[in-house]
Amino acid sequence: MIRKYLHHALLALVFMLGLISMQSCERINEHKENGLQLATDFCVMQSELASIIEVADEMGDQTTGKGTPSKFILGAFGKAASVKILDSTFFDGDAIEFEINFGPNKLPLSENQRGFDGKYRAGTMHIKIQSHYIENTAKLELKIDKSDNFWVGANPNQPKNMAISCSTIRQDAKTHSLAIESLDLFGQKIISIEGTVQLLKLTNSKPGVIGNKYQILGKGELKESDDEQNWEIVQPLIKNVVPGCSGEYINGMLELKDSEKSSTTILDYDPFENESCDRIVRVTIAGKITDITLD
Repeated sequence: MIRKYLHHALLALVFMLGLISMQSCERINEHKENGLQLATDFCVMQSELASIIEVADEMGDQTTGKGTPSKFILGAFGKAASVKILDSTFFDGDAIEFEINFGPNKLPLSENQRGFDGKYRAGTMHIKIQSHYIENTAKLELKIDKSDNFWVGANPNQPKNMAISCSTIRQDAKTHSLAIESLDLFGQKIISIEGTVQLLKLTNSKPGVIGNKYQILGKGELKESDDEQNWEIVQPLIKNVVPGCSGEYINGMLELKDSEKSSTTILDYDPFENESCDRIVRVTIAGKITDITLD
């Protein structure tokens, strides 16, 4: 009788341990799936952040000591882009202000909205520059509200809806420091990042960004619903703005750390170590490697 009881108890214990193990595996798999989607969205946001900064930087490079130029060169942004100048001169004692309209956000976006970097844009971007952009300490403020209906992406049928508030301060001819107050990606969930970034121009062509090569370092926070993680560029992100290879980073590595879950996600922008323009990022979560292609 005792032996039969012990046998049943042992079977019950094995069943319970198996059930706990299955639940743990489900949680791990769910974390991997959710983590992969979040990592993909974060890659998209970092990529678009660089593109948005490039647009603002190109416009800033075209300004003069007096204020805005008589006409902005918009060839790199697509044929649909136009500029509305709100304040054209520094001589009135305050900043110059203008906005860029990239065209209507009716999907699919048109070929006229495709920029030099291969990305389509729609909606409005607001730029304010406090002093002549070639001066050290010159400050450029960039703002895109949710109401501006700003869309950007390499796929004209599925661009990303984003909003941003940030400012850059020119430290010298090659270096800019960037404060990201908020960068939001709107989809099934709202994903937000904030932080600080240093942008170094390894090569610099003026006017405009064509021919530029950037190096980016930075860190900050990533938020999605109740989930909060820290992000840090652990190996400089490199972007080369040349024909056929200006849409994504060609090198660099990022880490996402979730201290509550004691987990780290690694994003490698050059998994094949050849700085190619394949737009492939290698994501490593809990030892599992997945290659994703950004679009």
